[in-house]
Amino acid sequence: MPEEIQVPENVNPKEYFEQILPKQFEIAKQQNPIEGMEGTEFSLQCDVDGPNGGSWSVIVKDAKDMEIREGPYENALLTLQLSESDWRDSVTGKIGPTMDVNTQLSGSQAKSQFAALKNTKGKLITELKKPDESVFPTTIIFNKADNPVTTIRMNVEDYIAMAGGELDGQTAFMQGKLQIEGDMMFAMQLSQFRF
Repeated sequence: MPEEIQVPENVNPKEYFEQILPKQFEIAKQQNPIEGMEGTEFSLQCDVDGPNGGSWSVIVKDAKDMEIREGPYENALLTLQLSESDWRDSVTGKIGPTMDVNTQLSGSQAKSQFAALKNTKGKLITELKKPDESVFPTTIIFNKADNPVTTIRMNVEDYIAMAGGELDGQTAFMQGKLQIEGDMMFAMQLSQFRF
């Protein structure tokens, strides 16, 4: 079994997207191939704000071939917008599990998740409180649509548990661990994804 690639703590976005992520993708593809995704194109645009920031687009065809482009991608299914320091904390695992494009669509439900993602339009703003009480803000835009808009607020630990399927979103909301503001119908639609 191939070794996992450790992401250096001081990684810059260009190095990560152009050198590390393609290697991670190849390892993930060998260890856990996703079947039944022929004819699909999953695309993620990551806008990193900071001294080494910029935009990088990740295009995965048929869950088998990955292309990285520097710059925005007109047809991105997902666009992530975050600061360089928060991006670095995500990809190095400093804040929870590492950000991994491969986990966005995986398992036997991959094709139906992809179809649902293609039909989702809007903007999710997450404001996650870190253990040091600072806030980790991220914007996720679905299919380049600015509306509807939903903002969620919660602790990073609870968000990770929810994204990992260990904490039900409705339970988190009822317990006050999850605050939702904005379009509630959009928030309900997003509950089928792990973001």
